[in-house]
Amino acid sequence: MNQMYLILFWVLASCGRPVPSLYQDKTISLHSAEKTEWVGGRAGVRGTMYTIILKKNNTGIVTVKTLRAEGNIIPFTQNNIGNTITLRGNFQHSNDEDTRTADQAPSGISTENPVPQKLHPKDNWIEYTVKGSQKLHGINISKFTAVESSEEPAP
Repeated sequence: MNQMYLILFWVLASCGRPVPSLYQDKTISLHSAEKTEWVGGRAGVRGTMYTIILKKNNTGIVTVKTLRAEGNIIPFTQNNIGNTITLRGNFQHSNDEDTRTADQAPSGISTENPVPQKLHPKDNWIEYTVKGSQKLHGINISKFTAVESSEEPAP
């Protein structure tokens, strides 16, 4: 029987049909996951804004407990409208290279700042509960889509 499911999976995948994600859950499904890099008005202040949209598959009240993005626990806000749950989280980090003055920088090194590397770029998931139960459920986020900020950096 398992071979039949595997064959059906590959047939659907080869035909261009949508294949149910292994990360989908019976209560909620991931609609989109985006990230926007931002730079603050002060040297060394930068971060990433995460926006995740989930769709509820039933009428239960879902409360997200934890958002983990690219290996970091992210503080977030949750907004429920109808069957849509929107999570917005902001992760601020500093770049020590930005805070150096020109005379402190080593000679012969490019002045462009590298993007800080994430420790676990694929460690993305959400933990949530459904009203009436304390049992934690989880859904993985396979990847975040990078979105360019439409705002100009602060002076």
